[in-house]
Amino acid sequence: MQYITRTLLAALSITGIFTGAAIAEPLADLSGGQTGHIEFMASNPEHRWALIRGRLGPQQVITGDLMMPKNVAGKVPVVVMSHGSDGITTGMHEVWAKPLNEAGYAVFMVDSFTPRDSKKISGTGEQLTWNTTVNISDAVYALKLLSTHPQIDASRIYHMGWSRGGSAVTSAMWPNYRLPITKSESIKWAGSIALYPGCNQRYKNPTLKITAPVLYLLGEKDDMTPAPACVEEAQQLAAEGNPITYKVYPGAYHVFDRPNQPYRKFQEGTFAKCAIDTVMPSRANDPAPWGPAYNRATNQTLATPQERDAAIKQCAATLWITVESNPKAREQAVQDVLAFLALNK
Repeated sequence: MQYITRTLLAALSITGIFTGAAIAEPLADLSGGQTGHIEFMASNPEHRWALIRGRLGPQQVITGDLMMPKNVAGKVPVVVMSHGSDGITTGMHEVWAKPLNEAGYAVFMVDSFTPRDSKKISGTGEQLTWNTTVNISDAVYALKLLSTHPQIDASRIYHMGWSRGGSAVTSAMWPNYRLPITKSESIKWAGSIALYPGCNQRYKNPTLKITAPVLYLLGEKDDMTPAPACVEEAQQLAAEGNPITYKVYPGAYHVFDRPNQPYRKFQEGTFAKCAIDTVMPSRANDPAPWGPAYNRATNQTLATPQERDAAIKQCAATLWITVESNPKAREQAVQDVLAFLALNK
C-alpha cells in the first residue's frame, strides 16, 4: 500500500473522504512494552554536518518492526537493522532476523524509505543523490527509543546494516552522530556490524574514538562497494586504537547474503571510483571550520565544501556492477555475526 502522510489522512477525515480508524500518534517511548509494528518520531537532517551540529531538521514519522525472541525471560539484547538501497528485503527477515531471534536477540527492523514515499532507490537514479544522513539519524532515534523498553537490555543494543545501511552503521558508530539525538553518553551502541558498506568516501575526526566494537563483512569481488577501500579504512582505524575488525569472503559479490539471487550484471550509480576523506566536526560546539577534505586519488587537499562537491561529482558514476548469492559466504557471515554478538555482550 502506498504510504499516505498523516497530514493528508487528517485532511481527508475532515472532509469526510476518509472515515477509517483514528490515526495513532507516533510513540515517544516504549515504556508500555510495545512490540510489532511501531511508529516513532525521527527527523530529516539536511546533511551530515547539520546532524552533528544538532540541526536535526523537520520531524519525520518512521516505522519499525520489533520482533522479540520466543520465551523471553528478563531483558534481552536487540539488533537495530538499517536496510540497503532495496529497502527491507526477504533476506533481512529469513537470513538474519530468524537466526537472531532463535539466538535470543530481539530485532528492530527500521524502514527509512516507505515513510518518505520511496520503496527503493536502487535503479531509480537516486543512488547518487539520496541523503544517507536520514538513514543514520533514523537508526540513532531507534537506539534512543529502544533504550526505554522494559524488556530490552539498554546496555546491549547493536546496529547492523547492509550496503547503504552499512554506511549508516559506519557513521552512527561515531559519538558525534549519536549525541545530538540521544543527548546522553549512556545511550550508545554495544556493537556495530556493517555488511558491504561504502568506504570510498570516508568521514572521521582525529580526536574521536569509536566507543564499541565494530565488524565489517565484505565481498572479495564486490564492485558496487569495493572491499579494498573498507579493508584499508578498518586497518587505519584499528591502528589508531579503535575496536574494529573485518572479514573478506572469497569470491563473494555485492549482496552475497541475499537468498536466491542469480548472477546478474546491471548499471547502477556508485561512488566506487571515489577516494575522498573528509574531516567532520567532533561535536555540536566544535569551533573548527569545515573540513578539510583530501582526494586520495589525486593527492589534492579540498579546502572548501564546493571543491569537495566538485570532486565527488567528478568521481561518482553509473557503472556495471555485479550481484549474486553466495550460500557459503552467507552461512559463514551468519555464524560470524552470532559469534561477534556473543563475544561483545
